[in-house]
Amino acid sequence: MTDKQRRIFLFLALAGVGAWSVWLASNESSDEANGSPGQVAEPSVRKNASAPVASISDPILTPAKTQEIQPRLALARANLFPEQTWFIPPPPPPPPPPYVAPPPQAPALPFGYMGRWQEANQTTYYLERGTLPISVRPGQVLDGVWRLEPVTGGVLNFTYLPLNQTRSLRTGD
Repeated sequence: MTDKQRRIFLFLALAGVGAWSVWLASNESSDEANGSPGQVAEPSVRKNASAPVASISDPILTPAKTQEIQPRLALARANLFPEQTWFIPPPPPPPPPPYVAPPPQAPALPFGYMGRWQEANQTTYYLERGTLPISVRPGQVLDGVWRLEPVTGGVLNFTYLPLNQTRSLRTGD
């Protein structure tokens, strides 16, 4: 079969299918115009095998019979194939531990070391707070909250009096 013959055959097949579709559409529209609804089956209810078939639209059905039908209809409308999954949700996270406030801490030292002066077995240490120089001796209280402890080695130890906590300042000596 050549390419030209194949095209002619396919065109004829397409024309035939189109003509058949038009014929079916025209027959359906003439059936609707005549008033025949087509081949739609009426629902029916059967009580037992020997009883005659009665449709729902028949006046023979009483309210008692329709109440018998309702549970069956509910079963017929039930989802026979519900969505299923193997996914198991993770357990909920444990509650966070209760918040425990940390104990209060002494603030950082507001002083910087400038130097020392030793005269007649007494040492005076010179500190700075910002740009202000301060002179202090061991045992003296500064700002009402910091006390300089006796000096050991190259470290100045200050006690924060409200909390009785110690902070250290290196002298560099």
